[in-house]
Amino acid sequence: MRIGIDARFYGPEGTGIGRYLQNLLKNLEKLDDNNEYFVFLKNSNFHLYTPTAKNFQKFTADAHWYSLKEQLIMPAALNSKKLDLVHFPHFNIPLLYSGKFVVTIHDLTKTSFAKAASRKKITPLSFAKQQAYNFTIAQTLKRAEKIISPSNFVKKEIEKIFKISESKINVIYEAADDFYLSTQFVSNGKERQILGKYAIKGDYILFIGNSFPYKNLEKLVESLPKIDKKVQLVCVTKRDSWTADILIKAKQLGVLERIVITGFVPDSELVVLLKSAKLLAFPSLSEGFGLPGLEAMGVGCPVVAARASSLPEVYGDAAEYFDPKSTIDISKKINLVLTSETLRSNLAKKGLSQVKKFSWRKTAQETLKIYQDFG
Repeated sequence: MRIGIDARFYGPEGTGIGRYLQNLLKNLEKLDDNNEYFVFLKNSNFHLYTPTAKNFQKFTADAHWYSLKEQLIMPAALNSKKLDLVHFPHFNIPLLYSGKFVVTIHDLTKTSFAKAASRKKITPLSFAKQQAYNFTIAQTLKRAEKIISPSNFVKKEIEKIFKISESKINVIYEAADDFYLSTQFVSNGKERQILGKYAIKGDYILFIGNSFPYKNLEKLVESLPKIDKKVQLVCVTKRDSWTADILIKAKQLGVLERIVITGFVPDSELVVLLKSAKLLAFPSLSEGFGLPGLEAMGVGCPVVAARASSLPEVYGDAAEYFDPKSTIDISKKINLVLTSETLRSNLAKKGLSQVKKFSWRKTAQETLKIYQDFG
């Protein structure tokens, strides 16, 4: 078969989808020496991917996602290779492409949290963007030969909201990066260096993610006055208008001095922050899979998470759960883990076992099986 993979999200710029593509391609190269693969990248990330298998080739399709250019350039780029099947890693398919394709839908946050994501009021631009999203994802799900979902939670959402047949959706779990599983030792010197770089002093709990409303960071901040006052909240998130609003709330609550906003943190430093944290707090209201929690488990960091969306499905009994809408319950569960060495140790041990249930090799094997069904 001639299989195309839209890898324009490949690398750090594509965030979670970029990481998904990196791991999927790396493992497909090890598993499949039979089919031909045509990997499409933008100019900006073309240098990041170097095929290591002779049946994988890379090509330029220089169109940013969600753009008009993507709708015009991608169909021609794909058609030029006479592909039997294309894998799109996100809902933004080129609507004029008429060939067979499979699509990965990582979550339905833009559907479930549309109003919250539009900030204070709905503007003509935000309304137009939401309408374009609604139309594109509906067309994508209708036309796809198969839909890949990272959890049963997302699968059920797709079935319920878009009335898609269960038989069309395959649940294929993702996994923590090998880097997090292999980094078991960090020197005291490096730990002091990284903590100093981000002005972290003493004990802290860690939050990883953006500050959009569905991530529920504001509720975590509202819980902070009830959490041990000697403990900092370190947020690995970028500074944007959402973060600014949350910091205003923190100042009103008198906890601003206890909060650290790091901005972007590379993996080599993030693993240090995870290993040194008392726990990872993950209050998100909606996650398709919840990779930060698994990565925390991979380095032995206890996880305290929302009992919501896919998180109990993925984390199993290796996390302490709270009601994400209750500041009382959030602070209660975080304090419980902070004050119990035994509980932290048990969660860390369970986490190390839980993370091993998932692997990118298995993700690639199950994805390859879907491709081969069309051979």
